[in-house]
Amino acid sequence: MKNLFFIITLLLGSFFFAQKKTTTKPIVKPARLEPPPTSRPEMAVDKCYIYSTEEKKDNLVQKTETLMEYGGSSIRARIIITKTNYDPAEKMKADKEGYIYAQPSTKQFIEGKYTLENNTLHFAPDKSDKYEKRIFKLVNKPKSKTLDYMKDENNNILKEGSCAEPMVSL
Repeated sequence: MKNLFFIITLLLGSFFFAQKKTTTKPIVKPARLEPPPTSRPEMAVDKCYIYSTEEKKDNLVQKTETLMEYGGSSIRARIIITKTNYDPAEKMKADKEGYIYAQPSTKQFIEGKYTLENNTLHFAPDKSDKYEKRIFKLVNKPKSKTLDYMKDENNNILKEGSCAEPMVSL
């Protein structure tokens, strides 16, 4: 009986008089926000020039667009050739009815390197056995050193345009 009384008092004492642990929350200092930089370092930007043609064959129109993309922070360049075939009558009909006329198109990417020498751009494709080297003449604006347009070997004029958006294919 003494043992039972001793165990009960020990348990009651531990429930009522036990030490409570006090936890202190760590003090978190607010993050210091740095102001954005006032001037950004200039990054090299790609330069893109476009030449497009439209040829009519029978009742179809074949549109070819050549995009020359070079510059940036490397010596890499690429030519993107986009070919599109469409029927102008069907396209007008779809436009009148408010539909979108989807045109089948093919894209050909030619990767390579470029060099600039004496107002000429020499494009050397990586697959030289499949594609030929191309030379573009750079024509500057009068009384300025900014580039106006480019001419290729066939005297086609490539005007400044927007670069191709990055693509993800599934």
